[in-house]
Amino acid sequence: MTDETPVSSGEAPPRRNPTAGFRLFDGQATIVMPDGSFIHVMNESGSRIWELMDGERTRAQIVDQICEEFETTREAAERDVREFLATLSAHHMLG
Repeated sequence: MTDETPVSSGEAPPRRNPTAGFRLFDGQATIVMPDGSFIHVMNESGSRIWELMDGERTRAQIVDQICEEFETTREAAERDVREFLATLSAHHMLG
């Protein structure tokens, strides 16, 4: 069993909350939830992860893209994406 695509974990691709408003300015995203109670300003890599969360790319594909675009190891990118998604989830920013 070599050169096979790994079996999916069954995890749905991450997706931005469709009710969240966001704007990119100088590589940083500002996100506003509909109730206006939470605004989040992200650094460049967080903003890029947010952009990549289209509901079609898997977490692994997002990690791949971050590794391509930023000088980081795969392990660090996986940790950062996982932690970032957990933070977004805690603030109801995932769709």
